[in-house]
Amino acid sequence: MRQPDNEQEKVHLDQLKQGNSASFELLYHRYRPKLFAFCYHLTRSKSDAEEIVQQTFVKIWETRHRINPDLSFSSYLIQIAKNSIYNKSAQQIRDFAFREYFLATANRQDNTTEEQINLHTLDDILQLGVQKLPFMQRKVFLLSRMNGLSHQEIADRLQLSKSTVENHIFSALKTLRELLSRYHLYTPLIIFYEILS
Repeated sequence: MRQPDNEQEKVHLDQLKQGNSASFELLYHRYRPKLFAFCYHLTRSKSDAEEIVQQTFVKIWETRHRINPDLSFSSYLIQIAKNSIYNKSAQQIRDFAFREYFLATANRQDNTTEEQINLHTLDDILQLGVQKLPFMQRKVFLLSRMNGLSHQEIADRLQLSKSTVENHIFSALKTLRELLSRYHLYTPLIIFYEILS
């Protein structure tokens, strides 16, 4: 009698945890198309999407002992990929922001103390802005942008309505926009937080 697909998958996940490369290959070929489509949807780059897919499955293999066969493997893959996309995007945007900063300061004639920003404090500016958010707003924001949870997942975890979660994130982004606009860094850096909306 043929086992249901989910039961077969559990078997392969158990075998993967034990280091079975054949099960790994099977899961790779089964989920690669869906994961690639997801990554491409977010990155709009075939090369970046392919890189993220490869990184995701490398991490799956390296951390296979952590896999829980009773949980959704598809969701686990998506979460790893989202974190990789977030990290890659953050680095790209940070690099872009730094270039913009250098161009702006190189062409600026009025170099008053108030206008000068130490390059190494840009992350501190963002972190300070996040830390100054109201408690629940900050908690919701970090769960969304740093932990990669969906609005519904946050609502379920914090026992809030989905609309309340969305309002908290909207308010947090508005506050950060205003903060970053003081340094003329709104465009490159706010995307850092908005990209995975």
